[in-house]
Amino acid sequence: MSQIAKMIINDPESFHLLTTDAKERIIKAATNTVNIQAALAKKQNVKTMKDNFTLRNTFTTRQVQYDQMPKGRYALHAIHSTIGVTEKATYMERQEKGGIHKPATGSTLAIPTDIARSGNRARPVARIYRVNKVKTQKVRGTFKKNIASKKARQVARAYIAFKTGKLLSYGGNLHKVIRFKAKNGNVSFRLKQAYSFSKTQTRTPPQPFFLPSCEKPAADGQRIFNTQMDKLK
Repeated sequence: MSQIAKMIINDPESFHLLTTDAKERIIKAATNTVNIQAALAKKQNVKTMKDNFTLRNTFTTRQVQYDQMPKGRYALHAIHSTIGVTEKATYMERQEKGGIHKPATGSTLAIPTDIARSGNRARPVARIYRVNKVKTQKVRGTFKKNIASKKARQVARAYIAFKTGKLLSYGGNLHKVIRFKAKNGNVSFRLKQAYSFSKTQTRTPPQPFFLPSCEKPAADGQRIFNTQMDKLK
């Protein structure tokens, strides 16, 4: 076949530059992708925690942390980002997988009731009823010098608990005295349990939050990567 013009395409060096540029774009896009996925997974984990657990403050959610992949030249198989819950919140592993809860010290667990949660199970334990303050909220004093009867001493403690809002020890547990009535020499009072100390352990049912929160960002990897590639054109 006759040709009126002829051009030889033979420039391997240009091909090499094109390939190198494409590789660098892919590495950058892949690095951005895993970092975005980790950030999204953290955001979803924090939301899930807030929606499903009774949190007293932001301590637990702050323990959800991730490590970014720094920018650089890597083999694709080396590009990764990690996310997890720090050891400061190891109790969340029991929420994720379920398990036995035993007291860190002593032989029984201090289990707050709705009373200690301001009457609502979904609320955190009120500040004055937190475990580290419970002892200071317990009415103390045996009144042995002034009151001979054990029953009378308990009534005296119940009266003080009612007047001060402190807790009365009764049957090994702590109670709030919500009513105290004395009339014609007869005394009656009503208790509502604020803390139970009767159990040596409890079983926490699994309530997976971590892995489900990571599933959508993981599934969106291809879409995120494609978006990052488009930005690097």
